[in-house]
Amino acid sequence: MIFDDEKRRRKEAEEFEKIVKEMEKIIEEAFRSAFNMQPFVKGFSLRIDESGKAELKEFGKSEETMEDIIEDENKVYVTVELPDAQEKDIKVRIVKDFLEIRTKNELKEIKLPCNVKKKVRKTFKNGILDIELEKA
Repeated sequence: MIFDDEKRRRKEAEEFEKIVKEMEKIIEEAFRSAFNMQPFVKGFSLRIDESGKAELKEFGKSEETMEDIIEDENKVYVTVELPDAQEKDIKVRIVKDFLEIRTKNELKEIKLPCNVKKKVRKTFKNGILDIELEKA
């Protein structure tokens, strides 16, 4: 009698494991179909406009490189994803109302929201370039 009870529990556990694996396959297939295996979001920015309204903006989806521009009263802050770049190869300059970022393999021009005087600070860590610019 003890052996029959143990066999029954083992059989039920195996059946339960089969059901769980089938559910995992169904869920995986649903996500693969729905999102084509692309990342949902690499990043986001949250901005509050003058009226106090919040704006959530996604960036960096699929093949796009992440970039974001935030400004306050005195400065403009630019964040750019450069995953394949080396810090020594990154050159940044201001050309009229554009920020020009040059690496060995890429030239990126970013339209600035206003005129700027100069570059205040540039930091690069883990493939993310942060630039702080002083407004004109």
